[in-house]
Amino acid sequence: MSAKLTDKQKEALWQRRRNTNFQASTRLEGFAIAEVTLSAEQAQQRLQELRRQYGG
Repeated sequence: MSAKLTDKQKEALWQRRRNTNFQASTRLEGFAIAEVTLSAEQAQQRLQELRRQYGG
């Protein structure tokens, strides 16, 4: 018997597939984009820096 995925698991799976597909598409177009991985704390800090920089 297989267990059903929770909504959170489905979202994580969809995000991974979306990212993989995007990277594959950009490679086909001749671009190479490095994946950015930030912790929640790092992302929050970066958002604050950008808001200060752009006055948001």
